Amino acid sequence: MVTSSYQSSPQLPMHPQRQRLSLRPSSQRASSAISSPHPEDNHGEADELLSQEDADALNEIIMAIDMKENGARGCTLGCAYYIALDEALYLLEDVAMAGVDLVETLLLYAKPTTVLISSRASESLADCLARAAQGIDGNRGDLPGAYILRNLNSADFRYDTGKDKLLGLDLEMAGRQSMLYTTVVDEGIVEDDHGGQEGSRQGRLMRLGTSVNLDSQLTVGCAGAVLNDLHRRKTAQYLPNDPDALVAYKIRSVEMFSLFDFMFVNADTFASLQILQSEHHPNSHQQGGAKENLSVYGLFHHLASTPQGKLKLRQIFLRPSMDIDLINERQQTFSFFLRPGNAESLMNLGKYLRKVKNMKPVMALLRKGVDSPGRKISVNNHAWATLQRFAAYSLQLREMLRELQGAEKIVIIRKVCEIIDPFPIGQVGELITQTVDFEQSIERARTAVKYGVDAELDGLKQSYDGMEDFLTRVVTRLRDEVPEWARKYVKNCIFLPQLGFLTVVSLNTETGKGNYDGEGLNDVWERMFAAEGCVYYKNGKMKDMDAEFGDAYCMIIDREVEMIHGLTVRILEQEDAIIAASEVLGELDSFVAISIGCGQYKWTAPKMTHENVIHIEGGRHPLQELVVPSFIANDCAMAGGLGDYDRETPGVSSSAASDGLHDSVDCPSTLLLTGPNHSGKSVYLKHVAIIVYLAHIGCFVPAERARIGITDRILTRIATRESVSRNESAFAIDLRQVAFAMNFATCRSLVLIDEFGKGTNSQDGAGLLTATLHHFASLGSERPKVLAATHFHEIFEGQFVEESAELAFAHMDIRLDYDAGTPEDQVIYLFQLVPGRSISSFGSRCAAMNGIDQAVVDRAETIMLHMVRNEDLEVVCSQLSEAESQKLAAAEAVARAFLEEDFGPPPGITGKKATDEWYQTKLQAVLSAGDRMPDATSSTT
Repeated sequence: MVTSSYQSSPQLPMHPQRQRLSLRPSSQRASSAISSPHPEDNHGEADELLSQEDADALNEIIMAIDMKENGARGCTLGCAYYIALDEALYLLEDVAMAGVDLVETLLLYAKPTTVLISSRASESLADCLARAAQGIDGNRGDLPGAYILRNLNSADFRYDTGKDKLLGLDLEMAGRQSMLYTTVVDEGIVEDDHGGQEGSRQGRLMRLGTSVNLDSQLTVGCAGAVLNDLHRRKTAQYLPNDPDALVAYKIRSVEMFSLFDFMFVNADTFASLQILQSEHHPNSHQQGGAKENLSVYGLFHHLASTPQGKLKLRQIFLRPSMDIDLINERQQTFSFFLRPGNAESLMNLGKYLRKVKNMKPVMALLRKGVDSPGRKISVNNHAWATLQRFAAYSLQLREMLRELQGAEKIVIIRKVCEIIDPFPIGQVGELITQTVDFEQSIERARTAVKYGVDAELDGLKQSYDGMEDFLTRVVTRLRDEVPEWARKYVKNCIFLPQLGFLTVVSLNTETGKGNYDGEGLNDVWERMFAAEGCVYYKNGKMKDMDAEFGDAYCMIIDREVEMIHGLTVRILEQEDAIIAASEVLGELDSFVAISIGCGQYKWTAPKMTHENVIHIEGGRHPLQELVVPSFIANDCAMAGGLGDYDRETPGVSSSAASDGLHDSVDCPSTLLLTGPNHSGKSVYLKHVAIIVYLAHIGCFVPAERARIGITDRILTRIATRESVSRNESAFAIDLRQVAFAMNFATCRSLVLIDEFGKGTNSQDGAGLLTATLHHFASLGSERPKVLAATHFHEIFEGQFVEESAELAFAHMDIRLDYDAGTPEDQVIYLFQLVPGRSISSFGSRCAAMNGIDQAVVDRAETIMLHMVRNEDLEVVCSQLSEAESQKLAAAEAVARAFLEEDFGPPPGITGKKATDEWYQTKLQAVLSAGDRMPDATSSTT
């Protein structure tokens, strides 16, 4: 009689790291991508789809920069960079008369992870790039977002090499060409499957010339350097026959870009105005990353919901436009979302956008094969669930936008509705829903296929799921065949992948063998292995079952891999549509974030104009007003020179005069601010520039009303970014910033100068500031708009700078109360801009407010008074005070009395004691002469 313990169900194979569970279909399944938009709602967010190695590769941005000196004509700059996630190569139009400031702008523009320069690069370029590069130990440089700097052989930057590399690219568009270009020197050209042009160099050159300006020789050379670096990376990381090498560092498109379509803003301006200001992440687990510090961009960064939306938002802030139509289009979009009737829809858009992920890394993952060996991706972050949810929510977002009243007039909404095609996107979601079993995928830690998709797979699964009962019957018959004494040792029969069917016998601990190994049977029991008190045997019956049923488990896996591969191929057919939908939703997300921010901060839409003016009413500093109890708003009215409007300027209409240009000629082009320390001069300068900047990204501005003319550059001398790696003094950095503004400012530029000249002696500083202001005023119709602040009151006292139609004075108003008991209460700051100039910076009062001894403050005020009167300080400081004069007079009286007194032998007095008393009386009389002086102090005694 066999005990019940022997009849227990056999153990099925263990999945690595997990218990193998049933393959039977789940009772609940979603029917479509649209009806079930939450395939992974209970599985967390799908943020980390890639391994760290793959993520690092996709985040690579490789930039090459080259600069060539042209003598008196300055330097020409070329640049190219590759974005791995976009699989795109971007080439800059060669820029003439460029400097290192433009290099810093390019670094901010592209945020490279690796920068390549030529071994023949100039010292100024190498030093500029080295300051922000990572050190040998991996530490970051002075700037956030530091990169790896690599020096390459100058041959890598040759123009011919770069052109040949570009011609050798197998771009996707090449296969879509239908015209054959031939020349008299192209012999033996035979059309092939790739458009018939592969044999024609001239044809490839003509095709390349349609997308690349081959006259930008430095940039073409930089492109060759980038392509060489990509080839070296691929060679080092992949074996020759590795299939992953086919998709690694692939280039699908080549595009030209130009910085002239945007307002020029260099790194100094970004730092001074706090437009973007990243800092190292304090979390030790995120070392090497960065978080956004208090900045204008940081006001909106957290409002974006998607990764691609945050990236697009950053691009908007990095690239202020000079296209007034684009600016007005964005303003119209933000105004539409901020309508009271759309408030709830705006919140719902943000809620649904948070469930949409960036599809570029997902599609990259699919191209590499989501089930490739060794790849560990949990279903919580699974590509299929992410894709299904993207398909569902993107279609829901499309329908939500279409239902908004007046949506047909908004460009971004029309763009979303046109790009997100319900058929391919819905098909993707439907395919995934019908194919992938998400619950089984969780249990098995790999992608599982649903029942009903493939009859062969269903049959294999049914056979495998019925194997438990089958093996129970097999072990029962086997026990009947073995001798009766051995029946208790035969535990069960099991199936293990790769090994097939096995008979399990209990282990004899004394001998280390099985308690039974086939004695009494005409069969060979082959010992396979021992584990957990049992010995596993392969015998004739097990071999017969192997031959009849095969390795069902591996057959299931193989079939599912085939099914998933087929699904991947069908999904990749819609790759362009999916990525386009992801990108347009990122753009929508950035607009929604800006709209929400503008509503939260109560900003208003500025009026953009071709007039060269800045008219602001009730302007505020967007950061300062968040950290103070109350903020005093100020106005600004400025107009730049008329300029030559017959020339065509990117983004600026030649018909600007019809916009009322001459109505603003009464406004000054230069506004010179004075006022005490802490009165708000720097904040005023910055808030005007920030409002102009925000207006050019199409954003609302922190002001009651604003009319902003198209501005091509914002140039600043505000912050001095010192570093031990710079071979420059603080004053030299200030001079370089002002020189850059002088050389590159146009009538459309805004120049900010805050306390220029303070780094040297006051005479030189005052002279430099005066000359700078005269320089800008002398430009006539080409004069820029200049906002300056200074404490050099001597330039006014000497009438070196006078008010005129182009130059106006203003100061930050204060009130003085000398009767106040404490220094802090003697100066009352009103933070209000008023016309005219201040007579003093009240530096001594500020010193008293900050704890400087009152005696020091009084002495400083006395010296400053003499300086204002232009008196000789050496003579003034050598004069005695009244008390000192009295002491000197008393001392003189004593000396005269001493000289007049007769100290000869005392007449008629003998004895030492009497003689001493007589002399003592004489000396007391001499000393008392000082006491008889008017107001003589007792200190003379």
